[in-house]
Amino acid sequence: MASPLSLLIIESDSSEVFRLIREVKANGFSPLYQVVSKAEEWEEKIEEEDWDVILCGMNWPDEKTIHDFLRFLKDRQIDIPFLLIAEKSKYETALQMMKEGAADIIDHSTLFRLPHVLERERRELVFRREKEITANYLEQSLKEIQVQKFALDQANIVSTTDANGIITYVNDKFIQASGYSKEELIGQSHRILKSQDRTKEEWYDLWETIQNGKVWKGEIRNTKKDGTSFWVETTIVPFSAEDGSIFQYIAIHNEITNRKLAEEQLTHDAFYDSLTELPNRALFLARVEQKISEYNLFQKGFPIVFSINIDNFKRINHSLGNESGDEILVIYAKRLLKLCDPSAIVTRLGADSFAVLVTDCFSIEEGTEIANKLLENLKEIIPFQGYEIFLTASCGIASYGMAGKDGENILKNAEIAMFHSKSSKVGTVSVFNQRMQEKINYQLEIQNDLKKAIEKNEFIVYYQPIFDLAANEICHWEALIRWRHPKKGMVSPTDFIPMAEDSGLIVSLTKFVLEESALFAKKMREESNYKFSVAVNLSPQVFLDQNIFHWVVDIQQRLGVPYECLQVEITESLAMKNLSETIPILSNLKDIGVKIALDDFGTGYSSLAYLEKLPLSTVKIDKSFLNNVIPGSKEAILLVSIIHMAHGLGYKVVAEGVEDISQFHLLREYECDLIQGYLLSKPLSLEDAVSFLENFTGIQE
Repeated sequence: MASPLSLLIIESDSSEVFRLIREVKANGFSPLYQVVSKAEEWEEKIEEEDWDVILCGMNWPDEKTIHDFLRFLKDRQIDIPFLLIAEKSKYETALQMMKEGAADIIDHSTLFRLPHVLERERRELVFRREKEITANYLEQSLKEIQVQKFALDQANIVSTTDANGIITYVNDKFIQASGYSKEELIGQSHRILKSQDRTKEEWYDLWETIQNGKVWKGEIRNTKKDGTSFWVETTIVPFSAEDGSIFQYIAIHNEITNRKLAEEQLTHDAFYDSLTELPNRALFLARVEQKISEYNLFQKGFPIVFSINIDNFKRINHSLGNESGDEILVIYAKRLLKLCDPSAIVTRLGADSFAVLVTDCFSIEEGTEIANKLLENLKEIIPFQGYEIFLTASCGIASYGMAGKDGENILKNAEIAMFHSKSSKVGTVSVFNQRMQEKINYQLEIQNDLKKAIEKNEFIVYYQPIFDLAANEICHWEALIRWRHPKKGMVSPTDFIPMAEDSGLIVSLTKFVLEESALFAKKMREESNYKFSVAVNLSPQVFLDQNIFHWVVDIQQRLGVPYECLQVEITESLAMKNLSETIPILSNLKDIGVKIALDDFGTGYSSLAYLEKLPLSTVKIDKSFLNNVIPGSKEAILLVSIIHMAHGLGYKVVAEGVEDISQFHLLREYECDLIQGYLLSKPLSLEDAVSFLENFTGIQE
């Protein structure tokens, strides 16, 4: 059942009113609302209902200003939270309005915080009204204090002092908030909390008020035992004896630290992510440090950090666009926040990376179990603009002590563990250990050596044969780059290709592979009369560079290699990134005779409607489709369907990762055109490839 809420909206633009109400309803509220669109309606409508919250737009055109509304509420002593809906350009004005009584500011562009602030203000309004009633009862009768004390203790931070201000009682919430033990507090004055942001004159006025038997209300910034600050909204009630002398004070505190942090965020605009409204890296690290301090004091709330990165999120931006990608990130952030324990702190570190701080675990094993459940629940389909978006995420875990004793190191090591998960098996959880740090150091060394390797010609090209089942011969090769490091030996492509793409060096590497592949094809044509094509994989950087066409033309003119001897391979996600750019590039290459292959077919998110528009000649089925394939199985039906579908579109089919003779027989039965894999050969150096061709007599059945 939706939560009821009474709203008074000050806004002359009806479309803005509709947008506000839609956001409120979308977050589980059932609003009863009235709209003040003209100044003369204000006084009448403010009296109509016991409003929970007032929402006011900053673009108020009438002669009555927001300042007038706030002054009216203050003069009439009407206690209703007043929220401003403001563009960032008007934050300075809005902050001035907060000094005059506005409760909070909501970003006009996103309204992300609106439901949270509405719930908070409604709770605080209920609290203030209940507290006022409680304070009146306390003033009326000392005899009822024990009953009232019990009620207060359950919901508030409470302390009692004698006439001289010496603490005689504190409840558990006071102890938790301050970080001091009961024994450290009893017998002291409130000066132990080192209250800040108040002058000597203000303290004098406070004491004069309560010593004269009057109730004092205000906000106080206190200091915990560990040196961190916390804000409280305080009511101090004096109690008088029959002779009129004050013998006791009761202070009722409501902690408002989070609200104050939000106000600071509005002032500095530095602690929250602008897209998701989650805390950013700086604020997250501050919270980690705070929890570390609390853990050191109380030995509970063991701090553990999860670093979470969405797997392959670039494909969303490539296929749907960056704007849609941002919308999906907001949905994902809300889901992550909802799935985490309320005590957890969730942050967006940037792009598609998030982090979570949990403090309710007793061991790293328990933290790992929580992380696994979290990743599993995050897999739920996201409906978006007619699509069903399925996202997996990889997670790294680092805990206080084993992975560092400060927030920066703990988060860094959680990220290292997350990258380990991605490189090992996406969608999994890894706990940081020292071996991961050593691997990072190795990768840094590789990154530093990469540019030098190009200059020193340390790269070589290997070739893996592709077998034509119908012709019973080798008809194609795939070119695969290798790095022979002078000290580390052969470096795996999985270690250096991503770094080459990030640094832009992939462009130079691709030109090198194209050149070497053309020379290989030319050599075999001239010396052995072998006629085949060599396939070169293209990264997104190279593919979207219009120079790829000119590279191929230049190679043909210099080396005299026919265009049909060259083939380029692209992935589905790359092809689907931007069809308006993809199709012309592929068409230009195909028009001059270059073959076009679509790699890892079936693992992306493309549709047949798109595929038939692409000027392809070949599709390569990812080796994952061969797993567990036996005649009559669901896997077999899927494999046959893909082959027939590709044939129907006019494409030849290459099955990758063929490793045993049973797969060979099965693929031939299913009318697959070509096969590639260790059944034929592993990737070979140029010399070994030449020898392989000279000695190859077919697949031995």
